[in-house]
Amino acid sequence: MSNSLNKAFTGVIALALIVIAVGRIPFSREKELSNLCREYYTMYLNQNDYSLKEKNTKIKVIANKTGLKAETNNVGNFCNSFYFNQR
Repeated sequence: MSNSLNKAFTGVIALALIVIAVGRIPFSREKELSNLCREYYTMYLNQNDYSLKEKNTKIKVIANKTGLKAETNNVGNFCNSFYFNQR
């Protein structure tokens, strides 16, 4: 009896941890995009410190993560709307 209860509780704990982990996925994606936009703005504000290749690489990464076309205006608009829509 004790062994079956132990297995049942272990199963319930495992399922609870899976539910918690899956619930955290959107939060981590949002924070990743937030960090990428911060890096993009840093590059945008300090244009002399970064090469054109570095800027284009950052734009392509953000475009790939969001499904946008890899253009400066698209990424800039996304990052602006991303920050304005956060609470």
